[in-house]
Amino acid sequence: MSGCDEEQSVLTTELPPTDLDDCLRVRKWWCFLLSSIFTFLAGLLAVLLWRAFAFLCCRKEPELAPNDPKQKEQKASRQGKQDFEGTFMTEAKDWAGELISGQTTTGRILVVLVFILSIASLIIYFIDASNEEVERCQKWSNNITQQIDLAFNIFFMVYFFIRFIAASDKLWFMLEMYSFVDYFTIPPSFVSIYLDRTWIGLRFLRALRLMTVPDILQYLNILKTSSSIRLAQLVSIFISVWLTAAGIIHLLENSGDPLEFNNPQQLSYWTCVYFLIVTMSTVGYGDVYCETVLGRTFLVFFLLVGLAMFASSIPEIIELVGSGSKYGGELKREQGKRHIVVCGHITYESVSHFLKDFLHEDREDVDVEVVFLHRKPPDLELEGLFKRHFTTVEFFQGTIMSPIDLQRVKLRAIQK
Repeated sequence: MSGCDEEQSVLTTELPPTDLDDCLRVRKWWCFLLSSIFTFLAGLLAVLLWRAFAFLCCRKEPELAPNDPKQKEQKASRQGKQDFEGTFMTEAKDWAGELISGQTTTGRILVVLVFILSIASLIIYFIDASNEEVERCQKWSNNITQQIDLAFNIFFMVYFFIRFIAASDKLWFMLEMYSFVDYFTIPPSFVSIYLDRTWIGLRFLRALRLMTVPDILQYLNILKTSSSIRLAQLVSIFISVWLTAAGIIHLLENSGDPLEFNNPQQLSYWTCVYFLIVTMSTVGYGDVYCETVLGRTFLVFFLLVGLAMFASSIPEIIELVGSGSKYGGELKREQGKRHIVVCGHITYESVSHFLKDFLHEDREDVDVEVVFLHRKPPDLELEGLFKRHFTTVEFFQGTIMSPIDLQRVKLRAIQK
């Protein structure tokens, strides 16, 4: 990482060549990283000090005698503390909780807006990681992408404080995954203003926000069934881990090994994405590989997690896609045709006996569609029975305890 020859012509109008070389001769990546670590430690220390202060101040005071003149002052002091904690603090916590819960219209709008801006910030990272080196000297006033990203990060900082107010356990909140995403993405954007340089850093952590996709789709009533929710969770986790790991490989390989950082390998972010998916699938063409010690070390540990995730997620995703399209969906009623819903102990024996009796030719009116609802998919024998009666029988995977599944089989439309 000794120069930026490929970008020197682009940056000539921003910094003279000699100034550019002098700027990049001394790396300042540690300033960006320390800003994130210091922010985390400062916040953690503030929470611990507040807890210690609350513990010392809220210890049980010795009870005074009934006739002691100071007893009234003691009661008034306790009442004042309770009123403050029971009004201001509680109202602030309830207000913040409603905003981030998604239970109100304002909350849903805020949650969706946070997700959209997180994806927009991630797209800016994709642009910078595709067109720039890991560290670049450029005046902040001329860096459009960093200016946009700073505006996003100011919004994320406000949202962080709202989440902090709503958190029941402040210490646990400081250790949450999404809190670490903010630690390592927000402070470096302010450091870049002071240093007039940018560092790709850990901005790829915004990809972890993709894990909130299932929650947002549930807020918008797009995901209703348990299988679709589980499918969205698996896909979002797989993609977010994949993109995040690619960002780590991109950072380590393009930086080189410490302390000299003299063996960088120029890889674009999308090359790292391709490399990881090939590696996780155990294909390993060998056209791309890690050259740095840090990159190889990370890859060894990531494979332990990545291969396990790949081996478990892909079959389950395929199974959910297959079962969802086959036994999911919704009942399509024909105009004027009645139907009944059968649930409970759904086996080959119980279903065959029921159909033999219900569809018997001695019955006068058998123009009724039979809908079976069960939480498990049918086995091969039962599936064959349904196929033999496909004109009058349908099967849906679900449970009678779920209002959504009852809506799928049109239970309210049954004529008594």
